[in-house]
Amino acid sequence: MVLSKKKLAISSTLILAIFALVLFGTFAYHVQNVTGNYYNGYDFASLENLSVSSVLGTLVCLIGVITLTNLAFAFVSSVDEKVVSIFNISSWTVALAFSITTLCSKFINISYNPQNSLIFVLIITLIGIATSIYFLVYTPNED
Repeated sequence: MVLSKKKLAISSTLILAIFALVLFGTFAYHVQNVTGNYYNGYDFASLENLSVSSVLGTLVCLIGVITLTNLAFAFVSSVDEKVVSIFNISSWTVALAFSITTLCSKFINISYNPQNSLIFVLIITLIGIATSIYFLVYTPNED
C-alpha cells in the first residue's frame, strides 16, 4: 500500500497539531511575583497581562485552524499536494512566530516565564515546517 504525498503531508501535520494541542493541556510554570504557580496553555483568564493571554490564545487558535484545515484537505479530492504543503509551511511559520513571542513574553510581562510544554510546542512548529518542506520537495522513486 502506497500513500500519496498529499495523505502523508496531511497525516504528519495532523499528528503534530494534535500533539501540540495536547501539550497545551499539560501544565506550564508561571512565575508570579515570588510564588510559583502552574497553569496550562488553555488558562487564558489566569494571566494578568492581556497581551500575553492574547498571544497565547492566538497560538492555540492557529494550531486549531491548522488541524481543521488539514481535515478539510483530507476530504476534498481536488486539492493538490503542493497547495497542502504550501499552506502548511505558511501556517506553521506563523505559528512559530507566535510561539517565539509566547516564549519571549517575559519582556512583555516580567512575571510571566513559561517553561515545559510551551518549549515543546516551539519544537513541534519547527518540525511542522521541516516536514512540510520535505513533502513539498519529496519525489518518490518509481521502480
